[in-house]
Amino acid sequence: MPNYKIAVVGAGPAGYFTAQAFQKAQNEELTFSIDMIERLPTPWGLVRSGVAPDHPKIKTVSKVFEKIAKEDGFRLFANVELGKDVLLKDLREAYDAVVLATGSTTGRKLGIKGEDLSNCLSAADFVPWYNAHPDFTDVKVDLDTDTAVVIGAGNVAMDVARMLAIDPAELDPTDTAEYALAVFKSSKIRKVIICGRRGPEHAAFTAPELRDLPKLEHTDVYIDQAQITEANLRVEQMGEVEKDLKNNLEAMRLIAEHRKKGVERKLEIKFLAAPIEIKGSNKVEEV
Repeated sequence: MPNYKIAVVGAGPAGYFTAQAFQKAQNEELTFSIDMIERLPTPWGLVRSGVAPDHPKIKTVSKVFEKIAKEDGFRLFANVELGKDVLLKDLREAYDAVVLATGSTTGRKLGIKGEDLSNCLSAADFVPWYNAHPDFTDVKVDLDTDTAVVIGAGNVAMDVARMLAIDPAELDPTDTAEYALAVFKSSKIRKVIICGRRGPEHAAFTAPELRDLPKLEHTDVYIDQAQITEANLRVEQMGEVEKDLKNNLEAMRLIAEHRKKGVERKLEIKFLAAPIEIKGSNKVEEV
Protein backbone atom coordinates (compact mmCIF):
# COMPACT_ATOMS: atom_id res chain seq x y z
CA MET A 1 0.00 0.00 0.00
CA PRO A 2 1.56 3.33 -1.02
CA ASN A 3 2.09 5.82 1.79
CA TYR A 4 2.94 9.41 0.84
CA LYS A 5 4.77 11.77 3.20
CA ILE A 6 3.21 15.25 3.34
CA ALA A 7 4.65 18.38 4.99
CA VAL A 8 2.18 21.13 5.87
CA VAL A 9 3.85 24.42 6.83
CA GLY A 10 1.56 26.44 9.09
CA ALA A 11 -0.69 25.19 11.90
CA GLY A 12 -3.59 27.57 11.36
CA PRO A 13 -7.04 26.77 9.92
CA ALA A 14 -5.69 26.41 6.37
CA GLY A 15 -3.04 23.97 7.54
CA TYR A 16 -5.43 21.83 9.57
CA PHE A 17 -8.10 21.68 6.89
CA THR A 18 -5.40 20.73 4.38
CA ALA A 19 -4.41 17.87 6.68
CA GLN A 20 -8.06 16.89 7.01
CA ALA A 21 -8.44 16.77 3.22
CA PHE A 22 -5.52 14.35 2.96
CA GLN A 23 -6.95 12.23 5.77
CA LYS A 24 -10.35 12.03 4.09
CA ALA A 25 -8.72 11.04 0.79
CA GLN A 26 -7.22 7.90 2.35
CA ASN A 27 -8.53 4.48 1.43
CA GLU A 28 -7.43 0.86 1.47
CA GLU A 29 -4.94 1.54 -1.30
CA LEU A 30 -3.67 4.99 -0.31
CA THR A 31 -2.46 6.51 2.97
CA PHE A 32 -0.70 9.71 4.04
CA SER A 33 1.76 10.55 6.80
CA ILE A 34 1.37 14.22 7.65
CA ASP A 35 3.93 16.38 9.43
CA MET A 36 2.73 19.86 10.35
CA ILE A 37 5.39 22.52 10.94
CA GLU A 38 4.60 25.64 12.96
CA ARG A 39 6.85 28.63 13.74
CA LEU A 40 5.07 29.45 17.03
CA PRO A 41 5.06 27.26 20.14
CA THR A 42 1.27 26.82 19.88
CA PRO A 43 -0.98 25.82 16.95
CA TRP A 44 -4.34 27.05 15.54
CA GLY A 45 -3.16 30.35 14.04
CA LEU A 46 -5.96 32.89 13.65
CA VAL A 47 -8.34 30.80 15.76
CA ARG A 48 -6.04 31.59 18.66
CA SER A 49 -4.85 35.09 17.73
CA GLY A 50 -7.44 36.44 15.28
CA VAL A 51 -10.80 35.93 17.01
CA ALA A 52 -12.17 38.53 19.42
CA PRO A 53 -11.90 37.26 23.01
CA ASP A 54 -15.54 38.16 23.75
CA HIS A 55 -16.70 35.61 21.13
CA PRO A 56 -15.24 32.36 22.49
CA LYS A 57 -17.80 30.17 20.68
CA ILE A 58 -16.02 30.83 17.38
CA LYS A 59 -12.90 29.24 18.87
CA THR A 60 -14.71 25.92 19.33
CA VAL A 61 -13.52 24.99 15.83
CA SER A 62 -10.32 24.07 17.65
CA LYS A 63 -12.09 20.82 18.65
CA VAL A 64 -12.10 19.90 14.96
CA PHE A 65 -8.37 20.58 14.84
CA GLU A 66 -7.80 18.40 17.91
CA LYS A 67 -9.63 15.54 16.21
CA ILE A 68 -7.47 15.93 13.09
CA ALA A 69 -4.33 15.92 15.23
CA LYS A 70 -5.34 12.64 16.93
CA GLU A 71 -5.56 10.74 13.66
CA ASP A 72 -2.88 8.14 12.96
CA GLY A 73 -0.02 9.44 10.86
CA PHE A 74 -0.27 13.07 12.05
CA ARG A 75 2.58 14.86 13.83
CA LEU A 76 3.00 18.51 14.87
CA PHE A 77 6.43 20.14 15.06
CA ALA A 78 6.12 23.51 16.80
CA ASN A 79 8.82 26.17 17.30
CA VAL A 80 10.22 25.31 13.89
CA GLU A 81 10.62 28.20 11.45
CA LEU A 82 10.82 27.69 7.70
CA GLY A 83 13.94 29.35 6.32
CA LYS A 84 15.66 29.39 9.71
CA ASP A 85 15.36 25.97 11.34
CA VAL A 86 14.56 24.09 8.15
CA LEU A 87 14.87 25.01 4.47
CA LEU A 88 12.21 24.53 1.81
CA LYS A 89 14.63 22.59 -0.39
CA ASP A 90 15.21 20.14 2.47
CA LEU A 91 11.46 19.63 2.89
CA ARG A 92 11.09 19.01 -0.82
CA GLU A 93 13.76 16.34 -0.65
CA ALA A 94 12.28 14.66 2.44
CA TYR A 95 8.57 14.70 1.51
CA ASP A 96 6.45 13.71 -1.46
CA ALA A 97 4.52 16.99 -1.24
CA VAL A 98 4.94 20.27 0.66
CA VAL A 99 1.96 22.56 1.30
CA LEU A 100 2.61 26.16 2.38
CA ALA A 101 -0.28 27.34 4.56
CA THR A 102 1.38 30.21 6.38
CA GLY A 103 -1.20 32.91 5.67
CA SER A 104 -0.49 36.64 5.60
CA THR A 105 0.96 38.60 8.51
CA THR A 106 0.65 42.09 7.01
CA GLY A 107 -2.39 44.32 6.61
CA ARG A 108 -3.47 46.08 3.44
CA LYS A 109 -2.67 49.75 2.91
CA LEU A 110 -5.41 52.25 2.08
CA GLY A 111 -3.18 54.30 -0.19
CA ILE A 112 -4.29 57.62 1.32
CA LYS A 113 -2.36 60.47 2.87
CA GLY A 114 -1.71 60.20 6.60
CA GLU A 115 -2.04 56.45 7.10
CA ASP A 116 1.55 56.30 8.35
CA LEU A 117 0.74 58.60 11.28
CA SER A 118 1.20 57.24 14.78
CA ASN A 119 -1.88 55.42 16.13
CA CYS A 120 -3.17 54.52 12.66
CA LEU A 121 -3.16 50.76 13.23
CA SER A 122 -3.81 47.84 10.95
CA ALA A 123 -6.16 45.18 12.27
CA ALA A 124 -3.34 42.77 11.38
CA ASP A 125 -1.41 44.36 14.27
CA PHE A 126 -4.23 45.35 16.64
CA VAL A 127 -6.10 42.02 16.75
CA PRO A 128 -3.08 39.81 17.57
CA TRP A 129 -1.98 42.49 20.08
CA TYR A 130 -5.08 42.05 22.25
CA ASN A 131 -4.91 38.28 21.72
CA ALA A 132 -1.37 38.05 23.18
CA HIS A 133 0.35 36.90 19.99
CA PRO A 134 4.06 36.87 20.93
CA ASP A 135 5.06 38.84 17.82
CA PHE A 136 2.72 41.75 18.65
CA THR A 137 3.03 42.36 22.39
CA ASP A 138 5.04 45.55 21.78
CA VAL A 139 2.50 47.24 19.46
CA LYS A 140 1.87 50.79 20.69
CA VAL A 141 -1.85 51.37 21.24
CA ASP A 142 -3.01 54.82 22.40
CA LEU A 143 -6.69 55.04 23.39
CA ASP A 144 -6.41 58.51 24.92
CA THR A 145 -9.18 60.00 22.76
CA ASP A 146 -12.98 60.05 22.76
CA THR A 147 -13.57 58.72 19.21
CA ALA A 148 -12.14 55.84 17.19
CA VAL A 149 -12.71 55.21 13.48
CA VAL A 150 -12.63 51.67 12.08
CA ILE A 151 -12.28 51.48 8.30
CA GLY A 152 -13.80 48.37 6.78
CA ALA A 153 -17.14 46.56 6.71
CA GLY A 154 -16.38 42.94 7.55
CA ASN A 155 -16.34 40.79 10.66
CA VAL A 156 -12.78 41.80 11.57
CA ALA A 157 -13.83 45.46 11.54
CA MET A 158 -16.83 44.48 13.66
CA ASP A 159 -14.60 42.67 16.17
CA VAL A 160 -12.22 45.63 16.43
CA ALA A 161 -15.07 48.13 16.85
CA ARG A 162 -16.80 46.02 19.47
CA MET A 163 -13.59 45.59 21.48
CA LEU A 164 -13.15 49.37 21.48
CA ALA A 165 -16.80 50.17 22.24
CA ILE A 166 -17.79 47.78 25.01
CA ASP A 167 -17.27 48.32 28.71
CA PRO A 168 -13.82 46.80 29.42
CA ALA A 169 -15.29 45.07 32.49
CA GLU A 170 -17.06 42.76 30.03
CA LEU A 171 -13.63 41.51 28.97
CA ASP A 172 -12.61 40.39 32.47
CA PRO A 173 -13.87 36.79 32.03
CA THR A 174 -12.24 36.48 28.58
CA ASP A 175 -8.70 35.53 27.58
CA THR A 176 -7.81 39.07 26.49
CA ALA A 177 -4.11 39.72 27.08
CA GLU A 178 -3.55 41.26 30.52
CA TYR A 179 -1.52 44.17 29.11
CA ALA A 180 -4.26 44.88 26.54
CA LEU A 181 -6.97 44.68 29.20
CA ALA A 182 -5.13 47.37 31.19
CA VAL A 183 -5.07 49.63 28.11
CA PHE A 184 -8.78 49.06 27.42
CA LYS A 185 -9.65 49.88 31.03
CA SER A 186 -7.83 53.22 30.81
CA SER A 187 -9.38 54.02 27.41
CA LYS A 188 -11.20 57.32 26.96
CA ILE A 189 -12.99 56.14 23.82
CA ARG A 190 -16.76 56.52 24.06
CA LYS A 191 -17.71 56.58 20.38
CA VAL A 192 -16.61 54.15 17.67
CA ILE A 193 -17.48 54.69 14.01
CA ILE A 194 -17.27 51.89 11.44
CA CYS A 195 -16.86 53.27 7.91
CA GLY A 196 -17.82 51.14 4.92
CA ARG A 197 -17.03 52.61 1.52
CA ARG A 198 -19.97 50.89 -0.20
CA GLY A 199 -23.64 50.44 0.67
CA PRO A 200 -25.12 48.07 3.29
CA GLU A 201 -25.87 45.45 0.63
CA HIS A 202 -22.11 45.09 -0.01
CA ALA A 203 -21.05 44.80 3.63
CA ALA A 204 -19.17 41.63 4.49
CA PHE A 205 -20.57 41.37 8.02
CA THR A 206 -22.40 38.14 8.79
CA ALA A 207 -25.90 38.16 10.26
CA PRO A 208 -24.95 36.46 13.58
CA GLU A 209 -22.36 39.17 14.25
CA LEU A 210 -24.93 41.88 13.48
CA ARG A 211 -27.62 40.29 15.64
CA ASP A 212 -25.25 40.32 18.62
CA LEU A 213 -24.80 44.09 18.55
CA PRO A 214 -28.14 45.11 20.17
CA LYS A 215 -27.30 42.69 23.00
CA LEU A 216 -24.36 44.83 24.12
CA GLU A 217 -25.28 45.84 27.64
CA HIS A 218 -23.37 49.12 27.95
CA THR A 219 -23.23 50.28 24.31
CA ASP A 220 -25.84 51.79 21.99
CA VAL A 221 -25.51 50.84 18.30
CA TYR A 222 -26.62 53.15 15.49
CA ILE A 223 -27.28 52.60 11.78
CA ASP A 224 -29.02 55.16 9.56
CA GLN A 225 -32.37 53.56 8.73
CA ALA A 226 -32.59 55.54 5.48
CA GLN A 227 -29.41 53.81 4.24
CA ILE A 228 -30.95 50.40 4.90
CA THR A 229 -34.20 51.36 3.15
CA GLU A 230 -32.27 52.60 0.11
CA ALA A 231 -30.18 49.43 0.08
CA ASN A 232 -33.31 47.28 0.10
CA LEU A 233 -34.66 49.21 -2.89
CA ARG A 234 -31.40 48.65 -4.80
CA VAL A 235 -31.46 44.96 -3.91
CA GLU A 236 -35.06 44.54 -5.13
CA GLN A 237 -33.92 45.67 -8.56
CA MET A 238 -31.36 42.85 -8.64
CA GLY A 239 -34.06 40.19 -8.97
CA GLU A 240 -33.36 37.02 -7.01
CA VAL A 241 -31.48 37.80 -3.79
CA GLU A 242 -29.31 35.43 -1.78
CA LYS A 243 -30.59 34.40 1.63
CA ASP A 244 -27.45 35.66 3.42
CA LEU A 245 -27.91 39.15 1.98
CA LYS A 246 -31.56 39.24 3.05
CA ASN A 247 -30.56 38.17 6.55
CA ASN A 248 -27.87 40.84 6.74
CA LEU A 249 -30.17 43.65 5.69
CA GLU A 250 -32.88 42.45 8.07
CA ALA A 251 -30.35 42.37 10.94
CA MET A 252 -29.25 45.92 10.05
CA ARG A 253 -32.86 47.11 9.94
CA LEU A 254 -33.46 45.71 13.40
CA ILE A 255 -30.37 47.52 14.71
CA ALA A 256 -31.57 50.79 13.19
CA GLU A 257 -35.00 50.36 14.82
CA HIS A 258 -33.73 49.00 18.13
CA ARG A 259 -34.56 51.15 21.13
CA LYS A 260 -31.47 52.88 22.48
CA LYS A 261 -30.52 52.58 26.12
CA GLY A 262 -29.18 56.12 26.46
CA VAL A 263 -25.76 54.96 27.66
CA GLU A 264 -22.47 56.81 27.22
CA ARG A 265 -20.79 54.33 24.89
CA LYS A 266 -21.82 54.40 21.22
CA LEU A 267 -21.01 52.37 18.13
CA GLU A 268 -22.11 53.76 14.77
CA ILE A 269 -21.97 51.99 11.39
CA LYS A 270 -21.75 54.38 8.45
CA PHE A 271 -22.00 53.25 4.84
CA LEU A 272 -20.95 55.05 1.64
CA ALA A 273 -18.16 56.64 3.69
CA ALA A 274 -14.75 56.14 2.08
CA PRO A 275 -11.81 57.89 3.81
CA ILE A 276 -9.80 60.23 1.62
CA GLU A 277 -7.21 61.49 4.11
CA ILE A 278 -6.05 60.94 7.68
CA LYS A 279 -4.95 64.19 9.34
CA GLY A 280 -2.73 64.95 12.30
CA SER A 281 0.56 66.53 13.29
CA ASN A 282 2.37 63.68 15.05
CA LYS A 283 -0.48 61.21 15.44
CA VAL A 284 -3.99 60.70 14.09
CA GLU A 285 -6.32 63.60 14.92
CA GLU A 286 -8.96 63.48 12.19
CA VAL A 287 -10.22 61.21 9.37
